[in-house]
Parts: sequence; C-alpha cells; structure tokens
Amino acid sequence: MVATATAPMVADTTDAVVDIRGLSKTYKLMMGKEIPAVVNLSLEIRRGETFAIVGPNGSGKTTTMKILLGLLFPDAPTEEQEGRVLVFGRQPGDPEAQTRIGYLPEAPYFYEYLDGRETLDYFGKLGGVPKDVLKPRIEELLRMVDLQERGADLPVRVYSRGMRQRIGIAQAMINDPELLILDEPTNGLDPIGTVQVRQFILEQKKAGRTILLCSHLLSEVEAVADRVAILHRGNLIAVGPVSELVPESRQWQIVATSLSREAAGKLKDAGLTVETHGDVTTVKTDNLDAVYQAVALVSDLGGALVEVTRPQSTLEEQFLKAVGEETLRRTVDTLKKSAQKK
Repeated sequence: MVATATAPMVADTTDAVVDIRGLSKTYKLMMGKEIPAVVNLSLEIRRGETFAIVGPNGSGKTTTMKILLGLLFPDAPTEEQEGRVLVFGRQPGDPEAQTRIGYLPEAPYFYEYLDGRETLDYFGKLGGVPKDVLKPRIEELLRMVDLQERGADLPVRVYSRGMRQRIGIAQAMINDPELLILDEPTNGLDPIGTVQVRQFILEQKKAGRTILLCSHLLSEVEAVADRVAILHRGNLIAVGPVSELVPESRQWQIVATSLSREAAGKLKDAGLTVETHGDVTTVKTDNLDAVYQAVALVSDLGGALVEVTRPQSTLEEQFLKAVGEETLRRTVDTLKKSAQKK
C-alpha cells in the first residue's frame, strides 16, 4: 500500500474533478543534483470533460498523473507556489477519492499466472466491487475490449502487448470510475485497436465520464479531447479547447493542372502566390475575392481546376510550434545569462 499525505478534507462542491494550483515536483538525486519534473503547474479538469496532456518525453506528464493518484508527493508549498492538488475535493491518495478513479498506466503489469477473467476478478475485489455486480461486469468488459472469446481463459504471460493493453483498459474500468486516467492507452495496439480505443473514449465521454488522457498520438487526442494542455520540460506552455489551440485557417488554396509556365506567370503578375510542382499549380491567398479571381484566371488560361480548399492546421503542427518557440525562448535566455556573466 502506498503511503499518502494527510490533510483536512475539502468538500466536493465544484465542477472541478481535478484542481491543481502551483504544483511543482523536483526529483533529488545523488551529489545534491536536482531535476525539476513539474514547475508551478496550474490546471483544472471539469466534470464530464475529456482533458488531454501532451508533451515530449520528460515533460512531466506521467509525473503529474502519479501525483494525482497519490503515488508521488509534490514539493512542499512555498510563498510563490501554492502547491494545491485536489481530486474530487480531496487530497491525492484519499481512499474516498481513489474509489472513484480508474487508472491505466503506460506499461501495465499483471500477475503472469492469472488469466484475463481472473485478473479482472482480482482487481474488482481490490476495488471493493460487490460480488453480485463483479461477475457480469467482468464479462461486459471482456466483451468491450474484444477478449471474451480470445483471451479471457488464457494466462496473461502468453498475452501479446496489444492484449495486455486491452486487459489494462478493462481493469481501469472495473470499478465503474467517475474519473478515468489513461496514460498512452493506444500503446502497443494495431491500427484497428487504436480506432477501437478512440471509439471507447468517445463512448465514455458520451456517458458523461471525466477522462484525463496522455498520448503521443496527437491526431487521436485531437479527435477526442475537449481541452488540451501542452507541457514542455515541466512547464505549461499552452492550454485550452482544441478549437482554440488549432485555429481555423484563414488561407485558401486553389489547386489546378494543365497550366503552362506562361499561365503561371500571369497568375503571379495578378499578385497571387503561386507554386508549381510538375503539372500541378497551387495558388494561395488569404483574400476571398482573390479566390474568385484565381478560379476565373485558371479557367481563362486553359487550366483544369482540381480543388479549392481551406487547409486546416493540426494539433501536431501547433504542438511543434509551441514546443519550438519555448525551446527558442529558453536558448535565448541561456545565451543572455551567459553574456551577463562575461
């Protein structure tokens, strides 16, 4: 059993399932060396929303999750950092809060000699699920993760990586949690399994379950999350709805073929941005009037119009942009400090 900090209970009266204010976590190593894993993090996860945390390896995602579960202690509060972490209005690790949480770790470990059905029975009893509820729930979960006919009676030691991930998702649901914490839920799954996990998350979202998701597959995060937080080196560098982090593109793109070099030159002469690759000509503009102008010119110049689109930015592009800007800022700060020392 993991020891947990004792502190006064706080009534669960808000819509915030998770409330983090000024959280920091520093790992202390030998020879006095310290590694900041999370730095002054503040987040709120609302009841019924799907919230995703993304970031490069070492950005503090898993550390944050483990603190929420009471598996790690945060740094002590300071005057500058409040250091408050509440789950259902209680301290992490509080037994009352724990019964309302389901957790899938990034690399789940199970007793090798138990089969799938026995594994879920074991976790169900640990979670205090009533006996009359547990048996039918086990069968329902095995069916949900597609293991009822091809894995329920096999020992876990012969499970593939994907099968282990499926039984891990089932054990996270065994206590019918209000808050579901998923750390890399598609880890080890094939494309079909990845789609099934996405569908599972959407179904839980529709049922009103609160979900905290950590994933490297940003396309999957974009498909299911209501809000996303981007962490980098323990720092929160962006947070908000996916629609805000991935703004609607203002640029139009007109693609045409069968335009001569001279015709492409006339498009440029008209003040349009033109790119040509082989027989494909692409015109880009932020102005809707220019779109109509370009379409008319393509027709007049004997070209064949392929499409007129408004390419949408992706979460992955915004993620790389945010992380890149943060890295550049840190590099500039380091160079400034070095120059000041000289």
